[in-house]
Amino acid sequence: MMYKLLFIASLMLTSCGYHLVGHGTATVIPEGVITATLEANQNGVDRNLLAELKYQWQQKDNLPTLADEGMGEEHITLRIEKVKVSFTPAAFDASGLAIQYRLSIGGMLSMYQQDTLIWGSGEILESADIFEGSDPSVTEAERNKWTEQLTQEWAKDALSRLRSGF
Repeated sequence: MMYKLLFIASLMLTSCGYHLVGHGTATVIPEGVITATLEANQNGVDRNLLAELKYQWQQKDNLPTLADEGMGEEHITLRIEKVKVSFTPAAFDASGLAIQYRLSIGGMLSMYQQDTLIWGSGEILESADIFEGSDPSVTEAERNKWTEQLTQEWAKDALSRLRSGF
């Protein structure tokens, strides 16, 4: 019995900490930073992720003020990088037609201070399954709905990683 308790305690100590993402008061934003700029490429998905990240940023307390530009140690720049979107068939019927698709939105959030990379989120990936309907317009409507929802989830996940360091 004692060995079981010891084993369970050791498993708890070796966990990865992923469940702590977004919790606590720790942050990877350097102390003394007052302003931040958010940047992304100006194509469709990058622009949507940027708009959602700005919106989510403004809803949070204890984050630096957003500014169009800034310099010095009191300013950071956060860039949405390596954005990729895929919409690929995931399941097929007996005749070989796609009946399910996987929509994925991925990218990284990188923090720069005085043009030096000081933190990276690693890949943030959000995905959902969309089932083919009898009408292609229904499938396209579902794709648009899920794209918007995954964009919101990506921004929330990016801020959680920024605030917790995981």
